[in-house]
Amino acid sequence: MRPQRGAWFGAETLAAGLVLGAVAVLSLILVVNPSLAHWLTLEDGVVEWLQVSLDAAAVALIGRHLVRDNAEGERSPLDVLTVAALIGLIIGELDVDRWLFGTKVISTAFFFKAKYALPWRLLAALVVVGVPAAVGIYALRHVRTLWREGWSALGQPWGRLLAASAVVLVLTELFERPLGRVPGVPHFFLEETLELVGSIGIVVAAAAHPPSRPERSATL
Repeated sequence: MRPQRGAWFGAETLAAGLVLGAVAVLSLILVVNPSLAHWLTLEDGVVEWLQVSLDAAAVALIGRHLVRDNAEGERSPLDVLTVAALIGLIIGELDVDRWLFGTKVISTAFFFKAKYALPWRLLAALVVVGVPAAVGIYALRHVRTLWREGWSALGQPWGRLLAASAVVLVLTELFERPLGRVPGVPHFFLEETLELVGSIGIVVAAAAHPPSRPERSATL
């Protein structure tokens, strides 16, 4: 598929502008009113819910391509795994397991404490182990197509933007603890700001994601 350079270059520019604007606003709030900056970036706070909203929008944007492609008897493995990763990210940000059980289901305490009903523990084990295993098997089955689609995406601005955003999120997760210990900055401020940067990039990339068959759109 031939990339539309002008259109997708605009997506990169838009993402950069939105990221700079978001970081500038949060940084200004931090300088003027540190207490407000702390409140905005708390766990389950305003910034985190904004991230979830952006990630959900990205799921919807990429999901429309999956629905259309599925109707045509096609399906992009890259899109499937991207949507799966985003759904997992949303579930993690919302701490759904804590809402349901009062603890992280990936912890050994959940699986071995008798106060949690055995059926719930078995269901959680199925989800925690089974879903990632299913995703991994799907990726292995389509590894060649994934490789081809991945390199093709990196040749286009939307794909580079998606990859860069994923790298930001992964690095933020890896350095979560050090980011929370920077002196003079609210505990979650840097972590939540970087995650917001990643979510902005992802939703802009999803919006710029071209259809699998551009000529199909032209005929509608």
